[in-house]
Amino acid sequence: MTSAVKYLFSLEKFGMKFGLRNIQMLLHNLGDPQKKIRTVHVAGTNGKGSTSSMVAAILTAAGYNVGLYTSPHLVRFNERIRINGTMISDADISRYIRKIKHHANTINATFFETTTALAFQYFADRKVDIAVIETGLGGRLDSTNVLHPLVSVITSIGKDHTELLGKTVRSIAFEKAGIIKRKVPVVIGSIKGQAKTVILDVAKQKRSIVIDSSKIMLPHNIKIELQGNHQTGNARAAVSAINIVCRHFLIGDQAIREGLENTTKLTGLSGRFELRKGKPEILLDVAHNPDGIKTLISGIQRLHYSKLVIIFGVMKDKDYRKMLVQFKKIKPIIIATQPKIDRALASEQLYSVCKEMDIRCFHAVNTRKALDLAKAKTGKSGLLIIAGSHFLVGEIIPLLEKKP
Repeated sequence: MTSAVKYLFSLEKFGMKFGLRNIQMLLHNLGDPQKKIRTVHVAGTNGKGSTSSMVAAILTAAGYNVGLYTSPHLVRFNERIRINGTMISDADISRYIRKIKHHANTINATFFETTTALAFQYFADRKVDIAVIETGLGGRLDSTNVLHPLVSVITSIGKDHTELLGKTVRSIAFEKAGIIKRKVPVVIGSIKGQAKTVILDVAKQKRSIVIDSSKIMLPHNIKIELQGNHQTGNARAAVSAINIVCRHFLIGDQAIREGLENTTKLTGLSGRFELRKGKPEILLDVAHNPDGIKTLISGIQRLHYSKLVIIFGVMKDKDYRKMLVQFKKIKPIIIATQPKIDRALASEQLYSVCKEMDIRCFHAVNTRKALDLAKAKTGKSGLLIIAGSHFLVGEIIPLLEKKP
């Protein structure tokens, strides 16, 4: 880890600050780089990372210089900031931190505020044609919400981060709908009920056209590279956004097809129902809330493996009991573990809850031991699943690739 990245992570001591005052001050001191780039802004409880990557892949396939800002990263910080799929270099991170550090320190900027400013400055300096920006958490008060995008996208609404966004679907939908800008079209995924009502009300107040992507047709015979039935919905949201972007950029059907068929190659996305061949076969998925796990289980059931082993690690603030209820439906063996992060639920506690819920389970104090144990339990013909947290998947990937 470079000294610049260490500095960024040192800012985590300031925690999370919801509100735009800090980021607006920081960006103003940098010359407001966010005003120099055209953007697509993406929020949602689940699916926003995949949808952002699909949009970026289509734009890249169309020949444009495309920025992509996502979070969190899996293995390296650099993954968060990419142009045409290529991560920002360590040298560039160091150079931009030297430029930003004084301004960030003056206002006690948080990790995410400083990272967001870095991304916007990098994209502006590199003169990207367009940048796809994923919100960090929520939308209305998220640091990325200083943008005036060509189109806003809200992929889904579910109960997650309730301690910050509110305990009801209506309150969460209101926070996500905060990215809607006056007279800027908004694309929504398959959102129903009270959540949809809230979004429609906000859009009406902002005089913004709403495009329901669940009603659009994808190009005939297209193959979506990202696995799982839910990715069809994400692809519809991405294509709906592209249809708005087409008012400003020339994007043909071939670019849409190429982008959806080569999303990982064009953007570097990983950990979304990612099946790695071998003995055993290993499935990586960053599902980290009950809705995400429900979608993951639906995909696993279609694979028809006779034996399922899940390495499961989760953050303390997640509804892990509801996640385990979903897992119990497929009768797996669960290896309870924890990533190396303060927010992680202790593996002993997770193991205890599994036992309490009468789920067959084992305990591993860290991810390396969890992987060894899980492989032994899976055998050569079963399916080994890693899910529950971006941080867990991020720790497992280097172990699978035998990197230190």
